[in-house]
Amino acid sequence: MMNDSEKQSTSGYVVDINSESDFVAARTDSGFSNISECYVSQSGHARLFTAVRYGKRYVLKCLKTDFQYTPMYHQALMKEFEIGLQLDHPNICRTISMEQVDGLGECIVMEYVDGESLESAVSDGKLTEALVMKISNQLLDAMEYMHAKHIVHRDIKPSNIMLTHRGGDVKLIDFGLSDSETFCVLKIPAGTRGYMAPEQLLPEAKSDPCADIFSFGKVLEYMAMAVHSKRLARVGQKCSNADRMRRPSDIDVVRRMLRSTDNWRVAINAILVAVVLALVVAIAAMMYGRQDVHGDSVPVDSAVEGGVNKVVDSNYW
Repeated sequence: MMNDSEKQSTSGYVVDINSESDFVAARTDSGFSNISECYVSQSGHARLFTAVRYGKRYVLKCLKTDFQYTPMYHQALMKEFEIGLQLDHPNICRTISMEQVDGLGECIVMEYVDGESLESAVSDGKLTEALVMKISNQLLDAMEYMHAKHIVHRDIKPSNIMLTHRGGDVKLIDFGLSDSETFCVLKIPAGTRGYMAPEQLLPEAKSDPCADIFSFGKVLEYMAMAVHSKRLARVGQKCSNADRMRRPSDIDVVRRMLRSTDNWRVAINAILVAVVLALVVAIAAMMYGRQDVHGDSVPVDSAVEGGVNKVVDSNYW
Protein backbone atom coordinates (compact mmCIF):
# COMPACT_ATOMS: atom_id res chain seq x y z
CA MET A 1 0.00 0.00 0.00
CA MET A 2 1.25 3.54 -0.90
CA ASN A 3 0.96 6.30 1.66
CA ASP A 4 -0.62 9.69 0.83
CA SER A 5 2.69 11.42 0.06
CA GLU A 6 3.61 8.71 -2.46
CA LYS A 7 0.22 9.02 -4.17
CA GLN A 8 0.62 12.81 -4.59
CA SER A 9 4.17 12.69 -5.97
CA THR A 10 4.75 13.23 -9.71
CA SER A 11 7.14 11.50 -12.06
CA GLY A 12 10.56 13.01 -12.72
CA TYR A 13 14.32 12.61 -12.42
CA VAL A 14 15.40 11.39 -9.02
CA VAL A 15 18.55 13.58 -9.04
CA ASP A 16 19.37 17.09 -10.16
CA ILE A 17 20.50 16.93 -13.81
CA ASN A 18 21.68 20.56 -14.24
CA SER A 19 25.28 19.43 -13.96
CA GLU A 20 24.78 16.78 -16.65
CA SER A 21 23.97 19.11 -19.52
CA ASP A 22 25.18 22.43 -20.89
CA PHE A 23 22.11 22.92 -23.08
CA VAL A 24 20.83 25.77 -20.87
CA ALA A 25 23.95 27.77 -21.62
CA ALA A 26 23.75 26.94 -25.33
CA ARG A 27 20.10 27.88 -25.50
CA THR A 28 20.77 31.47 -24.43
CA ASP A 29 22.88 31.95 -27.58
CA SER A 30 20.60 31.48 -30.58
CA GLY A 31 23.22 32.61 -33.10
CA PHE A 32 25.00 30.57 -35.75
CA SER A 33 28.41 28.99 -35.38
CA ASN A 34 30.92 27.45 -37.81
CA ILE A 35 30.04 30.06 -40.43
CA SER A 36 31.96 29.29 -43.61
CA GLU A 37 31.71 30.88 -47.06
CA CYS A 38 30.79 28.33 -49.75
CA TYR A 39 29.90 30.42 -52.81
CA VAL A 40 30.30 33.95 -54.15
CA SER A 41 28.48 35.05 -57.29
CA GLN A 42 30.93 36.39 -59.86
CA SER A 43 28.44 38.58 -61.70
CA GLY A 44 25.60 38.80 -59.17
CA HIS A 45 25.07 40.42 -55.81
CA ALA A 46 24.88 37.42 -53.47
CA ARG A 47 27.16 35.18 -51.47
CA LEU A 48 26.40 31.98 -49.58
CA PHE A 49 27.61 30.60 -46.26
CA THR A 50 27.04 27.36 -44.42
CA ALA A 51 26.41 27.65 -40.68
CA VAL A 52 25.38 25.49 -37.74
CA ARG A 53 22.75 26.16 -35.08
CA TYR A 54 21.76 23.61 -32.43
CA GLY A 55 23.77 21.00 -34.31
CA LYS A 56 21.86 21.48 -37.57
CA ARG A 57 23.43 22.88 -40.74
CA TYR A 58 21.85 25.71 -42.73
CA VAL A 59 22.68 27.90 -45.71
CA LEU A 60 22.80 31.69 -45.28
CA LYS A 61 22.37 33.94 -48.30
CA CYS A 62 23.34 37.57 -47.98
CA LEU A 63 24.56 40.49 -50.07
CA LYS A 64 28.17 40.93 -51.08
CA THR A 65 29.89 43.75 -49.22
CA ASP A 66 29.84 46.08 -52.25
CA PHE A 67 26.04 45.78 -52.53
CA GLN A 68 25.02 46.07 -48.88
CA TYR A 69 24.30 49.79 -49.08
CA THR A 70 22.31 49.70 -52.33
CA PRO A 71 18.53 49.73 -51.65
CA MET A 72 17.68 47.92 -54.91
CA TYR A 73 19.68 44.85 -53.91
CA HIS A 74 18.13 44.80 -50.46
CA GLN A 75 14.80 44.84 -52.26
CA ALA A 76 15.91 41.92 -54.46
CA LEU A 77 16.97 39.91 -51.40
CA MET A 78 13.67 40.59 -49.65
CA LYS A 79 11.72 39.65 -52.78
CA GLU A 80 13.61 36.34 -52.99
CA PHE A 81 12.84 35.66 -49.33
CA GLU A 82 9.13 36.43 -49.65
CA ILE A 83 8.79 34.22 -52.74
CA GLY A 84 10.78 31.38 -51.20
CA LEU A 85 8.73 31.50 -48.01
CA GLN A 86 5.58 30.70 -50.04
CA LEU A 87 7.08 27.46 -51.37
CA ASP A 88 6.80 24.21 -49.44
CA HIS A 89 7.54 21.30 -51.78
CA PRO A 90 9.84 18.26 -51.41
CA ASN A 91 11.69 19.14 -54.62
CA ILE A 92 12.30 22.80 -53.75
CA CYS A 93 14.91 24.02 -51.28
CA ARG A 94 13.03 25.31 -48.24
CA THR A 95 13.28 28.94 -47.12
CA ILE A 96 13.13 29.24 -43.33
CA SER A 97 13.55 32.85 -42.21
CA MET A 98 15.24 36.21 -42.71
CA GLU A 99 17.66 37.09 -39.90
CA GLN A 100 20.35 39.59 -39.00
CA VAL A 101 23.70 37.82 -38.62
CA ASP A 102 26.73 39.52 -37.14
CA GLY A 103 29.29 40.32 -39.81
CA LEU A 104 26.98 39.34 -42.69
CA GLY A 105 23.97 41.61 -42.34
CA GLU A 106 20.52 40.46 -43.38
CA CYS A 107 20.53 36.80 -44.40
CA ILE A 108 17.99 34.41 -45.88
CA VAL A 109 18.17 31.23 -43.80
CA MET A 110 17.60 28.19 -46.01
CA GLU A 111 17.64 24.42 -45.85
CA TYR A 112 21.06 22.84 -46.34
CA VAL A 113 20.94 20.33 -49.19
CA ASP A 114 23.31 17.41 -48.71
CA GLY A 115 24.07 16.65 -52.33
CA GLU A 116 25.65 17.87 -55.54
CA SER A 117 24.49 19.91 -58.50
CA LEU A 118 23.23 18.32 -61.68
CA GLU A 119 26.15 19.98 -63.44
CA SER A 120 28.59 18.15 -61.16
CA ALA A 121 26.76 14.82 -61.57
CA VAL A 122 26.97 15.10 -65.36
CA SER A 123 30.67 15.99 -65.22
CA ASP A 124 31.33 12.91 -63.08
CA GLY A 125 29.40 10.64 -65.48
CA LYS A 126 26.85 9.59 -62.85
CA LEU A 127 23.70 9.93 -64.95
CA THR A 128 21.71 7.04 -66.41
CA GLU A 129 18.63 7.26 -68.59
CA ALA A 130 16.47 6.04 -65.69
CA LEU A 131 17.90 8.77 -63.44
CA VAL A 132 17.29 11.39 -66.14
CA MET A 133 13.62 10.36 -66.21
CA LYS A 134 13.42 10.64 -62.41
CA ILE A 135 15.08 14.07 -62.39
CA SER A 136 12.81 15.29 -65.20
CA ASN A 137 9.61 14.16 -63.47
CA GLN A 138 10.58 15.66 -60.11
CA LEU A 139 11.63 18.91 -61.74
CA LEU A 140 8.27 19.06 -63.54
CA ASP A 141 6.51 18.47 -60.21
CA ALA A 142 8.36 21.43 -58.68
CA MET A 143 7.60 23.64 -61.70
CA GLU A 144 3.92 22.71 -61.67
CA TYR A 145 3.70 23.57 -57.96
CA MET A 146 5.40 26.95 -58.50
CA HIS A 147 3.29 27.85 -61.49
CA ALA A 148 0.10 27.01 -59.58
CA LYS A 149 1.19 29.74 -57.14
CA HIS A 150 1.89 32.10 -60.07
CA ILE A 151 5.63 31.98 -59.41
CA VAL A 152 8.18 31.68 -62.22
CA HIS A 153 11.76 30.65 -61.43
CA ARG A 154 13.39 32.27 -64.51
CA ASP A 155 16.79 30.65 -63.89
CA ILE A 156 16.38 26.87 -64.22
CA LYS A 157 19.77 25.45 -65.20
CA PRO A 158 22.00 22.49 -64.18
CA SER A 159 23.87 24.44 -61.48
CA ASN A 160 20.55 25.37 -59.81
CA ILE A 161 19.32 21.78 -59.64
CA MET A 162 20.67 19.85 -56.66
CA LEU A 163 20.58 16.05 -56.37
CA THR A 164 20.60 14.67 -52.83
CA HIS A 165 23.25 12.10 -51.95
CA ARG A 166 20.53 9.97 -50.39
CA GLY A 167 18.09 8.93 -53.10
CA GLY A 168 19.19 11.29 -55.85
CA ASP A 169 16.10 13.49 -55.36
CA VAL A 170 15.80 16.93 -56.95
CA LYS A 171 16.05 20.14 -54.93
CA LEU A 172 15.54 23.27 -57.00
CA ILE A 173 17.56 26.18 -55.56
CA ASP A 174 18.32 29.88 -56.12
CA PHE A 175 15.18 31.98 -56.50
CA GLY A 176 17.22 35.16 -56.83
CA LEU A 177 15.73 35.94 -60.28
CA SER A 178 12.28 34.51 -59.63
CA ASP A 179 9.15 36.56 -60.05
CA SER A 180 5.50 36.43 -59.09
CA GLU A 181 2.32 38.17 -60.14
CA THR A 182 1.98 39.54 -56.60
CA PHE A 183 5.11 41.70 -57.03
CA CYS A 184 5.37 44.88 -59.05
CA VAL A 185 9.09 45.50 -58.49
CA LEU A 186 12.18 44.34 -60.43
CA LYS A 187 10.16 43.53 -63.53
CA ILE A 188 13.26 43.44 -65.71
CA PRO A 189 14.72 40.82 -68.08
CA ALA A 190 16.55 38.13 -66.15
CA GLY A 191 18.05 34.68 -66.67
CA THR A 192 21.16 32.83 -67.81
CA ARG A 193 22.10 32.91 -71.48
CA GLY A 194 21.80 29.49 -73.05
CA TYR A 195 18.93 28.53 -70.72
CA MET A 196 16.84 31.69 -70.98
CA ALA A 197 13.86 31.83 -73.34
CA PRO A 198 14.26 34.39 -76.18
CA GLU A 199 11.24 36.38 -75.02
CA GLN A 200 12.92 36.96 -71.63
CA LEU A 201 15.44 39.21 -73.37
CA LEU A 202 12.76 41.67 -74.44
CA PRO A 203 12.40 44.85 -72.34
CA GLU A 204 8.63 44.31 -72.09
CA ALA A 205 9.03 40.64 -71.10
CA LYS A 206 6.51 39.35 -68.56
CA SER A 207 6.96 36.50 -66.10
CA ASP A 208 5.66 33.59 -68.13
CA PRO A 209 5.58 29.91 -67.04
CA CYS A 210 6.35 29.01 -70.65
CA ALA A 211 9.81 30.52 -70.14
CA ASP A 212 10.48 27.90 -67.46
CA ILE A 213 9.39 25.18 -69.90
CA PHE A 214 12.00 26.50 -72.34
CA SER A 215 14.68 26.26 -69.63
CA PHE A 216 13.51 22.75 -68.72
CA GLY A 217 13.89 21.75 -72.38
CA LYS A 218 17.48 23.00 -72.42
CA VAL A 219 18.23 21.08 -69.20
CA LEU A 220 16.67 17.93 -70.70
CA GLU A 221 18.82 18.29 -73.83
CA TYR A 222 21.87 18.68 -71.58
CA MET A 223 21.03 15.44 -69.71
CA ALA A 224 20.09 13.58 -72.90
CA MET A 225 23.47 14.36 -74.39
CA ALA A 226 25.14 12.94 -71.26
CA VAL A 227 23.27 9.59 -71.58
CA HIS A 228 23.24 9.56 -75.42
CA SER A 229 19.43 9.46 -75.67
CA LYS A 230 18.08 10.81 -78.94
CA ARG A 231 14.48 10.29 -77.80
CA LEU A 232 14.90 12.51 -74.73
CA ALA A 233 16.83 15.05 -76.79
CA ARG A 234 13.87 15.35 -79.18
CA VAL A 235 11.52 16.09 -76.27
CA GLY A 236 13.97 18.70 -75.00
CA GLN A 237 14.15 20.34 -78.42
CA LYS A 238 10.35 20.59 -78.60
CA CYS A 239 10.24 22.21 -75.15
CA SER A 240 12.98 24.70 -76.01
CA ASN A 241 11.61 25.83 -79.35
CA ALA A 242 12.48 29.48 -79.93
CA ASP A 243 8.90 30.06 -81.10
CA ARG A 244 6.85 30.26 -77.90
CA MET A 245 3.67 29.17 -79.70
CA ARG A 246 5.29 25.89 -80.78
CA ARG A 247 6.34 24.84 -77.27
CA PRO A 248 4.20 22.60 -75.04
CA SER A 249 1.43 24.70 -73.57
CA ASP A 250 1.78 23.42 -69.99
CA ILE A 251 3.47 20.88 -67.72
CA ASP A 252 0.88 18.14 -68.41
CA VAL A 253 1.76 18.20 -72.11
CA VAL A 254 5.46 17.82 -71.30
CA ARG A 255 4.67 14.90 -68.99
CA ARG A 256 2.72 13.13 -71.74
CA MET A 257 5.63 13.61 -74.13
CA LEU A 258 8.02 12.05 -71.62
CA ARG A 259 5.64 9.16 -70.90
CA SER A 260 5.26 8.39 -74.60
CA THR A 261 9.05 8.38 -74.89
CA ASP A 262 9.31 6.01 -71.94
CA ASN A 263 6.53 3.78 -73.37
CA TRP A 264 8.34 3.65 -76.70
CA ARG A 265 11.46 2.43 -74.95
CA VAL A 266 9.45 -0.28 -73.16
CA ALA A 267 7.87 -1.32 -76.47
CA ILE A 268 11.28 -1.63 -78.14
CA ASN A 269 12.56 -3.75 -75.25
CA ALA A 270 9.47 -5.97 -75.49
CA ILE A 271 9.99 -6.43 -79.24
CA LEU A 272 13.65 -7.34 -78.72
CA VAL A 273 12.71 -9.91 -76.07
CA ALA A 274 10.06 -11.39 -78.38
CA VAL A 275 12.58 -11.66 -81.26
CA VAL A 276 15.11 -13.39 -79.02
CA LEU A 277 12.49 -15.87 -77.78
CA ALA A 278 11.39 -16.58 -81.37
CA LEU A 279 14.99 -17.27 -82.39
CA VAL A 280 15.46 -19.63 -79.44
CA VAL A 281 12.29 -21.53 -80.34
CA ALA A 282 13.30 -21.72 -84.03
CA ILE A 283 16.79 -23.02 -83.20
CA ALA A 284 15.34 -25.58 -80.81
CA ALA A 285 12.88 -26.78 -83.48
CA MET A 286 15.66 -27.15 -86.05
CA MET A 287 17.79 -29.17 -83.65
CA TYR A 288 14.86 -31.43 -82.81
CA GLY A 289 14.11 -31.96 -86.55
CA ARG A 290 17.69 -32.98 -87.30
CA GLN A 291 17.62 -35.53 -84.49
CA ASP A 292 14.45 -37.11 -85.99
CA VAL A 293 16.03 -37.39 -89.46
CA HIS A 294 19.13 -39.18 -88.12
CA GLY A 295 17.07 -41.54 -86.03
CA ASP A 296 14.55 -42.72 -88.69
CA SER A 297 16.67 -42.98 -91.91
CA VAL A 298 19.24 -45.62 -93.00
CA PRO A 299 22.34 -43.75 -94.16
CA VAL A 300 24.10 -46.88 -95.42
CA ASP A 301 23.99 -48.65 -98.81
CA SER A 302 24.82 -52.19 -97.72
CA ALA A 303 24.30 -54.63 -94.88
CA VAL A 304 26.33 -57.43 -93.55
CA GLU A 305 24.57 -60.78 -94.01
CA GLY A 306 26.37 -63.95 -93.13
CA GLY A 307 29.65 -62.12 -93.08
CA VAL A 308 29.30 -61.10 -96.77
CA ASN A 309 28.56 -57.55 -97.93
CA LYS A 310 25.29 -57.52 -99.82
CA VAL A 311 23.93 -54.59 -101.77
CA VAL A 312 20.65 -53.37 -100.31
CA ASP A 313 19.79 -50.58 -102.69
CA SER A 314 21.92 -49.23 -105.47
CA ASN A 315 20.16 -45.86 -105.11
CA TYR A 316 22.29 -45.24 -101.99
CA TRP A 317 25.50 -45.57 -104.01
